[in-house]
Amino acid sequence: MKKILTALVATVMLLGMVSGVAVAQTDREVLNFYIASDMDTTAQAIVEAYNASQDRVEVKLTTIPNDGYDDKMKVLTTGDSDIDIFWIRTPAQVKKYMSNQVLVNLAPYAEAAGLDTTPITAPLQAVSDAEGGFYGLPISGSCWMLFYNKDLFDAKGLEYPIGITWDEYADLAKSLTYEEDGTKYWGGLSPFWTPNLGAVAMGEYLDDPQPLTKTMQYMEILHRLYVDDASHPSIAEMSTGTFDVNGYFGAGNIYMMINGDWEFRLLQVDFNYAAAPLPVLDEAQAGSSAGQNSVLSIYKGSTKQEEAYKFIAYYTTSVEGTSTIAANHDVPSYATPEAMAVYQEEVKVPGVEYRFSSNIYAEQGTADYYLEILDNFTEEMKLYLLGEESLEDAFANYYAIREEIMAE
Repeated sequence: MKKILTALVATVMLLGMVSGVAVAQTDREVLNFYIASDMDTTAQAIVEAYNASQDRVEVKLTTIPNDGYDDKMKVLTTGDSDIDIFWIRTPAQVKKYMSNQVLVNLAPYAEAAGLDTTPITAPLQAVSDAEGGFYGLPISGSCWMLFYNKDLFDAKGLEYPIGITWDEYADLAKSLTYEEDGTKYWGGLSPFWTPNLGAVAMGEYLDDPQPLTKTMQYMEILHRLYVDDASHPSIAEMSTGTFDVNGYFGAGNIYMMINGDWEFRLLQVDFNYAAAPLPVLDEAQAGSSAGQNSVLSIYKGSTKQEEAYKFIAYYTTSVEGTSTIAANHDVPSYATPEAMAVYQEEVKVPGVEYRFSSNIYAEQGTADYYLEILDNFTEEMKLYLLGEESLEDAFANYYAIREEIMAE
């Protein structure tokens, strides 16, 4: 395996050097590729390798800061733009772009190229229309997990938090929140990025018929974490412009963190950490979690759609592309044996195996209006967690807003 990795690294370095020559050529067509900064390292390596592998086009990479990426792309795709290819974070966002008619159907290009879609672990239906067209090829999948500071647990002689419920997680976090020698220790850290996470991991979505009982149950858990027990940084603290989830956890005074398996790529800390399955609600099957697959799509305004598809296919389905994704600690959605072997060799964090034993539900629904109701749900639940509304009022307001949106 180390020989394989060495060969891959050597190939990328060689292709990178060749790429430097190729970029200087002026007879290539330029493909403009937009991506968020969190994906930059992987994207840069694949772009350089692709540019060196052929002489038809030069892929030009534009990176936008991750926090502002989604909003920026909404603006750039509402009119004339130089975009050919761009990254989309979630299938629900793909559906929104589809409803705005700004994406190219990739199915004809895939059929003409003879693409075998069976290795794709993500459901293409999530980015498809009623006629079988699909509007993005998945890059990599994700899975929400529990990460913990192994050194802190070992220092206290504690059992690791593996296979626990949300109630058990809340109890444990409360017991691990204290001050010692002038340092505040937190039981946990849980970003509010997926406000209905615990319910989604049981297959309950925000557009399901009311009452959303599992979602309400999970919100009560969050209230314990953020407010009642104050065992986690609060919504207010996490809403400041300086909040950085990895910086907080990396400070070494937080026992546990709820986050996704992208942390195997992003997390760089000075202590030993490990991963465990996401906590579950009491009625849930052990090992249940949530995740999603980001995709690459073609902007409708592109005049080089055939060449754009060839690059997307290289990035998401070739051995070279998927192996580079895996080497950067993401699980490719197109599961080539070579790529999975690279991932297993590269990612050695204790507990990474739970990533593959989890039963992963889609993190978001795929209705055209799902992002809109998610935004409204998030705002109502923030008011509840900030003490400005009761849980009952927050849900009543959400249901009323949801009814209006779904009726449009």
